[in-house]
Amino acid sequence: MTAGKTTISAGRAARLWLIFAAALAIRWGYVLAIHAMLGAQGLQGVDSISFLIQAEHQAAAFHAGGLSGWGWVGSNTIVMPLFVWILTACHLIAGSSTALAYVLLQGILDAGTCVLVYRLAATFNPAFAMPAAVAAVINPTQIVLSGLVYNDTPFLLFATLALLAALWWLQRPAFSTALLLGVALGAAALTRVMIVPAIPVLLVFLLAALAIMQRLRRAHLGQLAAAAVIAALCLAPTLIRNAKDYDAWSLTSQGGQHLAFWIVPLVQEAKDGTPWSQGYEAMQQRVKARYPTMSGNPFLHSAQLEAVGREEITALGVGAMAKAWLLGAAINLASPALVLSPIVSALPRTGFYATQGASTLEKIRNFLFATDNALYAWILITGIAGLIVMRCVQLAGLPGMLRSGHWPGVLLLGGWCVYVLLVNGPIASPKYRLPMESTFALLTGAGFIALRRLVSRSRQ
Repeated sequence: MTAGKTTISAGRAARLWLIFAAALAIRWGYVLAIHAMLGAQGLQGVDSISFLIQAEHQAAAFHAGGLSGWGWVGSNTIVMPLFVWILTACHLIAGSSTALAYVLLQGILDAGTCVLVYRLAATFNPAFAMPAAVAAVINPTQIVLSGLVYNDTPFLLFATLALLAALWWLQRPAFSTALLLGVALGAAALTRVMIVPAIPVLLVFLLAALAIMQRLRRAHLGQLAAAAVIAALCLAPTLIRNAKDYDAWSLTSQGGQHLAFWIVPLVQEAKDGTPWSQGYEAMQQRVKARYPTMSGNPFLHSAQLEAVGREEITALGVGAMAKAWLLGAAINLASPALVLSPIVSALPRTGFYATQGASTLEKIRNFLFATDNALYAWILITGIAGLIVMRCVQLAGLPGMLRSGHWPGVLLLGGWCVYVLLVNGPIASPKYRLPMESTFALLTGAGFIALRRLVSRSRQ
């Protein structure tokens, strides 16, 4: 019996190493090919330059001994510090090759995510595990984004680990698993603040699920309390720094800019077809008219933007908001990641937000079928067609997940996907879909098993 268990464990370990190695080879091969063709610029997206500059400044402050006090937390009040620390470490090690060093590191992190997907799928059905892991290994969204200097790939790793720890805790509550959950949630929150509102909801859900299954014990309350404390301790330095330096008990100053210059113009576009660029300019004029002098305190400035943004979005109405959110969710789910690859994104064409159209649907139609670059259009349409096929496979896998009997897990992963879509709202890009990709890979694995069984029955 012991020999059998040892063989099974050795076989699973070999599979996990194979998954990791295959994922790493694909991601490093992609990154090195992009770097050979385009240089360091091919590894950078729209916001990457500012991230790299911040890492350079942080590294310079480190060498000058200027990270005393709260300086080690960082000076950027928009980006969470763990991403900056990782990028700064790459700069300290690689210097001018920071971008390449970071994306190579991301390849390792994303290969780790593929291993976590295997374990995540196995909690529902061991048969789902390998095809789900393969889906993650060859997933274009993960591959393309792991080759860009963004914080999305580390966030996906930590968020997937948090989901896995939550499922493990539901199956067999233990203090060690709760500690892993707290560390994963804290690391995810230190990478992207979007997960913070979901943390208390997740902890309440875990308690409620155990209570419904009549397995809740007093010790379980202490375990999840420990997870909450760990997550809170991870966020405490950033919160204290912001309170001390800016008199703001908030983790980030990004909210006002996000609402005023992204959400409001996109809701306006959904309502009456006003192009996002025009809505953006109009919001800038409204903000300048209300607040002629911009506050030097980023949190006060964010509050000013938020005040104007709330007025405008209230005037646009709930119907326009719902339409914008539904369109944004549809685009996020259907837009292929290949358009973010520097080779494709560098093709000359009119961008989506600059595309003309009397309505959002007409704008989408013009972007797909009336573009000024036929090659880009064919890549985009082919990618969308491939995604539609994959979504059908994933839908085929949903009944298998439901039949697994792990209903809390289904609700947890489904709720996470809904939460991500709600947080992203009308902002459309494959980049914002990435936090859901581990769940999509699991569904793909389940769908593959379902379709294989269907084919086997049809041959009998």
